[in-house]
Amino acid sequence: MEEKLKQFALQNGAHIIGFADTAAFTDAPAGFRPADIMATAKSIIVLGIAMSKGTVFSDNKCVYTAQSEVIVRELDVLANKMAFFIEQQGGAAVPIPTDAPYFHWEEERKYGRGIFSHRHAAVQAGLGVIGKSSMFLHPQFGSRVTLVSVLTDLTLTTKALQTAGLCPSECRQCIDNCPVGALNGDGTIEQKLCRSNAGTKSARGHELTNCWNCRIVCPAN
Repeated sequence: MEEKLKQFALQNGAHIIGFADTAAFTDAPAGFRPADIMATAKSIIVLGIAMSKGTVFSDNKCVYTAQSEVIVRELDVLANKMAFFIEQQGGAAVPIPTDAPYFHWEEERKYGRGIFSHRHAAVQAGLGVIGKSSMFLHPQFGSRVTLVSVLTDLTLTTKALQTAGLCPSECRQCIDNCPVGALNGDGTIEQKLCRSNAGTKSARGHELTNCWNCRIVCPAN
């Protein structure tokens, strides 16, 4: 079954796929566990699509914003397709949104939290690590990967990749190059500070990404 799912994902646009056990999330905060979304879930399928290297190293806000938005849409579509594919195989599945919508928001801290952590699922699936930038790092694609997850009642086996050294303990590139000092150095981020500089608007009013320094300077890319 794992090989069937892998081939389906890659044929439908995924760059990476991995499997995690829902039991790894029993200590997650209440309301953010797999069972809070799908009571019968046994496994998590993590899917990722990478941004092109050229886009990351371009300083054009329009192309970066556009590709980011395309990737999020493609991931949500891919997760829906994967859920239906699983159900054609006799299982049940629930796709989780890549980003929005989500419920948890603390206005004073400008702190939001999705209904499930795709990054932590990817780590449990053996696909990579969470770096000091708070972003997920993959051995091939670095921090250029955006993730989505699908919950399923199938029992799937995890196969870990080699991820040692992806975020060296002595490296501070992302921390030192964050213009607002939003990175704590332990894989967490002060969202209020990051949000203050992360977005901007064009003269015509289009929402644009303003800063992705943590991706530009990351040696993993």
